Amino acid sequence: MISASKRTDIPAFYLGWFLRRMEDGWVDVPNPMFRYAGDPLKRLSHVSLRPEDVQAIVWWSKNYAVYERFTDRLAVYPNQYFQFTINPRCDGLAWIEPDVPPLDEALRQVRFLAGLPGGPSGIAWRYDPLLFWREDGIDRSSWDPDFFALMCRELTAVGVTTCFTSIADRYGKFEQRMRRHFSGCELRDPSTEEIDTIAVDMSDVARAHRLRLYSCTEAALAANDGFEKGACIDGRLLGGSKAAATDTKMRGREECGCTLHTDIGDYVTQECGYSCVYCYANPNHRRFGVNVSGRPLKGKA
Repeated sequence: MISASKRTDIPAFYLGWFLRRMEDGWVDVPNPMFRYAGDPLKRLSHVSLRPEDVQAIVWWSKNYAVYERFTDRLAVYPNQYFQFTINPRCDGLAWIEPDVPPLDEALRQVRFLAGLPGGPSGIAWRYDPLLFWREDGIDRSSWDPDFFALMCRELTAVGVTTCFTSIADRYGKFEQRMRRHFSGCELRDPSTEEIDTIAVDMSDVARAHRLRLYSCTEAALAANDGFEKGACIDGRLLGGSKAAATDTKMRGREECGCTLHTDIGDYVTQECGYSCVYCYANPNHRRFGVNVSGRPLKGKA
């Protein structure tokens, strides 16, 4: 089971690299836990990309425009699943993901993917993650009920009936990025009551459109009626059985329900081209550049 990738956006920025590795039939993947130290044998994993060795590929992206041009070449993999992150783009929230395609383009891509052999059942929408912050003394969040209702209508109209969501983790990189570049905003943890209110609102709208809601490593969301504990990579849907969950030994991943898989992305050599403020994998995007004194570069905030 291949994940491509939770560490970077391969379909948007590194699909050419993947096609070259596919022609070779393999890829060596750096282990982020042992990249520079530890047992040399643990630093790289040799992963086969031969179609007969790949049970399924789960793609993760915010932009499948490049993927569209190579669907014929990628069709050698019969089981493909598309995790598609589409978050609100309105002016008040545009700073969170400033570089992603406009909503109309994202919806066009969903319709294209729904027409592939796997059909709309091979697509999962990610409203992910939900951010919570304080600005000018007011508690704010990226929860947009109007956007959610619009997406439920648009996606279920083409047959997509799955949505994953989670709450943004306050990684050290995220906290530092906010302090340097968005000093007027202070990250906060939502209260249980706030999470429950959002979950109820989401559930009511999703139920009306027959869309299923899944929490991604979020016990607080999964505890609400209308949500199920998610398995973003689910072997039962991808030509196999439900194997042991993965990532559960990592802090913050205790609730992960994914089937065991291999992620072939790399944080370091495949820096994502997007500048999503919450990203745990990409602290050095040009938008967040700093000089040697540690101060933000002019024009980069």
